[in-house]
Amino acid sequence: MPILLIALLLGVLAYLFWRRKTTTLTRNCRWRLDRDAGKWRCAYCGQQTTTPDGSPPKICAQPPAP
Repeated sequence: MPILLIALLLGVLAYLFWRRKTTTLTRNCRWRLDRDAGKWRCAYCGQQTTTPDGSPPKICAQPPAP
């Protein structure tokens, strides 16, 4: 039983690490699809972008804070 719990913990930690590395979105990034323009627009900073597959962007368009 303890081995199963350790394996589960390692699996959860690996998943969280993987999710952290596959996106650069910040807490403020809130992408909304503007259907009229066919673009994704950030509700926080106003940046607009398109993606080849039509899914929400995974990269923050907002410039990094100094």
